[in-house]
Amino acid sequence: MKTLYTRIVLTVFMILLLSGAIALLVSNVAYYVWWQPSYSEKTEQTAQAALDYFETHTDGEPSAFYRLLAQTGYQLLVVRPDGEVDRYGGSFRDEQLDEAVIASVRSGERYDGMRAYPFHLFWLGLFDNEVVNTYGFSLDGEDAVFIRPDLGAQIRELHLFVGLFFALLTGLAFILIALSTSLIVRPVRTLTDATRSVASGARPLDLPTERNDEIGTLARRFSDMVDSLEKSEGERRRFVSSVSHEFQTPLTSIKGYASELAARTEGDALMYAGIIRDETDRLSDLTKQLLLLARLDESNVSLSEQVDVSASIEDVIRRHAFQLDEKGIAVATELDTSLVVTGDPLLLAQVWTNLLTNAIHASHDGGLITIKAYAADRPTVSIQDAGVGMDEATQSRLFERFYKGDVSRTGRGTGLGLAIAQDIVRLHGGEMTVESHLGTGSTFYVRF
Repeated sequence: MKTLYTRIVLTVFMILLLSGAIALLVSNVAYYVWWQPSYSEKTEQTAQAALDYFETHTDGEPSAFYRLLAQTGYQLLVVRPDGEVDRYGGSFRDEQLDEAVIASVRSGERYDGMRAYPFHLFWLGLFDNEVVNTYGFSLDGEDAVFIRPDLGAQIRELHLFVGLFFALLTGLAFILIALSTSLIVRPVRTLTDATRSVASGARPLDLPTERNDEIGTLARRFSDMVDSLEKSEGERRRFVSSVSHEFQTPLTSIKGYASELAARTEGDALMYAGIIRDETDRLSDLTKQLLLLARLDESNVSLSEQVDVSASIEDVIRRHAFQLDEKGIAVATELDTSLVVTGDPLLLAQVWTNLLTNAIHASHDGGLITIKAYAADRPTVSIQDAGVGMDEATQSRLFERFYKGDVSRTGRGTGLGLAIAQDIVRLHGGEMTVESHLGTGSTFYVRF
């Protein structure tokens, strides 16, 4: 796909070429309509003056006369009575001429090929160096003389000047077009980078708001939009944080009463009390995750501690031993015990917890989860399962908040676990990626 810069440069260059072609066509038409008869008439007058001069001022030697005409800037093709052809001045590109024309000229008729020269779309007849594009006359009823100006001899220096002029004009025009287009496109690229910054949650810098043109107006409107978005986002975060915090107290009470009710009842009431308690736990987990997201959004964390990655991962595995045993899942580890990163140990533990929980949910009973921590070009942790895997559509939205790719296996989840893990990794200056195929499992990579 062509960039805007390439499109503008090519468009302007094509406009130059098209304008040149149209200008040449119009000039060509003007030549054939207005200037060709005048040009032919001037050549005819020159030929007649030359004949008069030959008859009154020469000794009747045709060759000397022809050489004199050639030296004055004309080219001649002379057909002798015996059919021999002599050339004076510049040579013709095409010397084909009807024998009937030659015979008529020798008999005394004039040949006005310049006036009758046919129209060519992009080629001026003025420059077509053919014998048919000449003026013909007879000398003493013997030689058939065909004459036209030798433009190559007359304006050779002009040709060089015009050629150099247009070559420099075209080259400089293209360079200036490229440079000016770059200046036009640069603020557009700045705005493009700004949209990318806003999409990643950062505030754009160096917007061209000081300009007084349409780009400046767009930049100022964009800056106003960013201010509005930041204000709305701040209000949203405060609302989520406040609501999640307020939910914790009644949820704790509901959970306590549900547990007390379950201890004192039997039958269906006991089952209902258990459901209330489980759903309360689920809502409590959701509010805790929302509070954590609000904390991450505000970047209200300290990332100054040295975290032993292998010890942190092993601790998370121990805390999930019951869930692993329940599904008969084995965990294989390859952990570099010297791997240390700077950050928040609780947040990094949350990353391993979310990824391990995700792997457990995706794995089949009796499956295997492989966890590696190693230092390649940078510290890396990979968590691989041999579970159901994901299609490309699910992978493209996997880290969106509240997105659930497969309701049948994650119906009790909140859709926040992977989003939280990615936010924590980004907060630590890292990135999280996934490789997955349906039926063969998934591998998550965390690179710091």
